[in-house]
Amino acid sequence: MKGLKYTSLAVAALTATLLASTNNSKVQAATVDKNNTVTVAKSDKEKLQDAVNQAKNSVNNAQASVDSKKSALTDAQAQSKAPNDACDAQQAKVNDSQKNLADKQAIAKQAQDKLDSASAVSKQATSENIQNTQKNIAAQQNAIQAAKQNVSDANADLSTAQSQLATAKQKQADAQNLVNSKEAAKKTADNNVASAEAAVKNSGLDEAKQNVQNVQNALKEIKKTNADNESVLSKNQASLAENNQTIATVNNNLAMANKALVDAQNNVNAKQKALADAQKALKDLQDQASGAAGFFKAIADNKDNSESLREDAQTAYNIITGQPNAYQNITVEWAKEAVKLGQENDSTSLSNIEKALGYYQHWMTYRDKYGLRHPSISLTAVAIAMLSSDFQHYSDEFNHPSLLTSKYGPLYIDEEDISAGEVNPIDNWMSEKDDIDKYIEGHPDAAAYSFESTHPLTQDEWEKDVDFWNDKPVYIGHYASMIKPDANYVGLAGNEYEIQPMMNNTDSMDEIIFNPINGIDFNSYQNLVRSYLKDVKQEDKINILKANVVTANQNLVVAQNAVKSAQNNVQSLQANLAELNNGFTKINKAISDTQAAQARVAETIAQAQNVLSEATAAVKASQAKVDAAQNDVQAKDNNLKSVQAALDSLNQTLNNLENAQSNLSAAQTALNKANDDATAANKAVKAQQLILDTLKESKSKADAQVTNASEELKKAEAELAAEQSKLKDAKAILDAFNKKETENSHKETSNAENPVKPTNKPDTSHVVKPSDKADEGSTVKPTEKTDSNGKASTTNSSETTTTTPEPDVKDSDTVEGNVKSDLKTDNKSEEKSSTVKIVDNSDSSAVSVVLTGSNTPVKTFGEKTVNGTTYYKVSANRWVKADKAHVIVVTGNVTTNKFPQTGAKNELIAALSGLAVAGTTLVSYLGINRKKKNN
Repeated sequence: MKGLKYTSLAVAALTATLLASTNNSKVQAATVDKNNTVTVAKSDKEKLQDAVNQAKNSVNNAQASVDSKKSALTDAQAQSKAPNDACDAQQAKVNDSQKNLADKQAIAKQAQDKLDSASAVSKQATSENIQNTQKNIAAQQNAIQAAKQNVSDANADLSTAQSQLATAKQKQADAQNLVNSKEAAKKTADNNVASAEAAVKNSGLDEAKQNVQNVQNALKEIKKTNADNESVLSKNQASLAENNQTIATVNNNLAMANKALVDAQNNVNAKQKALADAQKALKDLQDQASGAAGFFKAIADNKDNSESLREDAQTAYNIITGQPNAYQNITVEWAKEAVKLGQENDSTSLSNIEKALGYYQHWMTYRDKYGLRHPSISLTAVAIAMLSSDFQHYSDEFNHPSLLTSKYGPLYIDEEDISAGEVNPIDNWMSEKDDIDKYIEGHPDAAAYSFESTHPLTQDEWEKDVDFWNDKPVYIGHYASMIKPDANYVGLAGNEYEIQPMMNNTDSMDEIIFNPINGIDFNSYQNLVRSYLKDVKQEDKINILKANVVTANQNLVVAQNAVKSAQNNVQSLQANLAELNNGFTKINKAISDTQAAQARVAETIAQAQNVLSEATAAVKASQAKVDAAQNDVQAKDNNLKSVQAALDSLNQTLNNLENAQSNLSAAQTALNKANDDATAANKAVKAQQLILDTLKESKSKADAQVTNASEELKKAEAELAAEQSKLKDAKAILDAFNKKETENSHKETSNAENPVKPTNKPDTSHVVKPSDKADEGSTVKPTEKTDSNGKASTTNSSETTTTTPEPDVKDSDTVEGNVKSDLKTDNKSEEKSSTVKIVDNSDSSAVSVVLTGSNTPVKTFGEKTVNGTTYYKVSANRWVKADKAHVIVVTGNVTTNKFPQTGAKNELIAALSGLAVAGTTLVSYLGINRKKKNN
């Protein structure tokens, strides 16, 4: 162990001798390095105080952590409320959108059913079926008239039967009366006979005359009745003749009305044909204006264009229309089925032709990067690209048609690239460059073949690079095609069909590599497309044809109304004729009844005697007729209802047939709207579900944060309890240490008053053992330090036995007050000594000094600098200037600029101080009894 560095060799020698005599005793000298840095060990009390302070800090930190975790938990709970509420609200929205989707799908199903029904009716809405239905209606109307007549006749028969029954009953009563009168008359006649006989005997001429008068009156009534019947018969016969004439007239009108109905129906047929012709003309013009066929045809027919351009356009037209041997003497068998000329999603629509212009421009930005020229546009290549794109929608697999010729037939020989999906096809093809870059990362030598080693890229360099990559595990065919230096006569096209689930919009780029023809630059091609879009839409012609369609449709409606009017006229005439026929029957019946009545008059006169018995039979028969007539009326009425229902059904059928197209169109419109609504509702469900999924993630994260915050709080509370327990234990140990130190202090004070005297036999009761406590002295042992991160480190430190105990340092001690009192005391001394500047004095360090005018070492407990003057704390309430104190022992970690070197007196004092310390330690080590006074 190195000793303190003194300037006086004599003092140093004396001190070294004393120290050596202790056999490396426990007096702790400081170690001084070349930077004057002194390192000493902490005392046990400092360690315990440090432990208490550290435990306090740990408790405070743990409490702060608990408070922080509580706040974090409160914040997490508050923050989780919004995601939870939002998630619940969004779930309600999802439920509402799903219900709305179900409703829209139900409506779409109903609309589909109506469309199916309307479509079925539309298929039946032929002119022949309409005419047959109209004929059936006419026949049914006749049946209704006949049924009505039957009901009327049955009611008439019932009335007649009821009248006959009443008549028969009356006749029965009359016959009874007649019988009674006849019996009375017979009695009277008998009386008259008797009277006549008597009169004859007595000459009764007056009574005889009266009887003759009665007979004449009865004969007169009979003649009057016959005259009335003859008058009625004459009138009925005249009415019959007039009715026959009216019937003839109505029959003539009915024939004319039927002819008008046929003419009106023929007019409807003509108007329907005119409407169909107008619609076809409109469709033909629209197809011509909206498709690539019209575009190519317009270029081919324009004599102002060059012969090569017209030839190129005609070849392109023949290709997309599926003409035999359109190009390369090849007929593409599937062209007419795969290509839907001019339709919105098809590659031949003008919108998709215009869209492909952007593909070419985007492609050129890549070629410019490699310094490549811009290829020419070939209309033939454009048409082949259209076939290639539409083939992906036509076939059942996504592949080059040139690779499927065994299944679908031949295709033109050219270089072809295809792409699909919601992505720019140029970017899709160029993305194969990534395979080259990844390969080069693992094979740096391959960078020479990256297609970028020369600029501009030449055809020879391109072919060399292609040959290099042919046997490498990369796929770069499309990429190589995009940057091919001598690429020319190209065409781009794309459609918007769905070819497979999640795979829409097929695009194709074709390059003519055999039988090339002259092409045109891109700007010329773009001008052709845009000029055609501007001039060939023929909106005026289309509007005229649309107006023609509307007019033809209106004419058809007028013609159909004329048919209905003619039908109504025929029905009216038929009803009039039926009424006349009914009148004819009634007149004939009246005539017959009248004639029968005349016959019955005579018969009644002749059968007066048996009227009663016949009348009784007639009542019974009439009652049966009434019953039968009532049943007949009911049956005829039921038949009339049945026939009327059949007529209503036929009228509805006719209405459905006549309005089949409009009903079908309305049903299709309704279905489209319902499908659109259902699609929109489905999108809304997905959108709301996507939002809900996002909110659920936020809710899950917020809930996890609450759970984590709660767990962190529990851990912090547990750590606080542990640190509080540690603090309690540390305070208990420190209190016990202080108590024992106080007791030892009293002992040492007593020993100081009684100097130690030598004894014949060494007393080993005070020999220090490694296990003895700090106040009794100990050997060097490891000291743990805790850095700012809480990590423990171990250094070797020594403890110094001092003459006086260490006083406690109170937090209430102030530098200013104590320094002022020290200043008053120290200023009295005129003796000047050297100054020790302690640069780094930690809380656990301590310096033992000898004050000016004293030989007793005093331990310092701190250092303060006030207005540039340094003071040492030597007791609880006392501070001294540094230049009034001389360092002799340093414990802990202290950095000092220099040790005092102020002359022989100070050196001697330092040496004597060191000697006193060393001597004290030596006496303690040898076991000398310090209780006896020793001078």
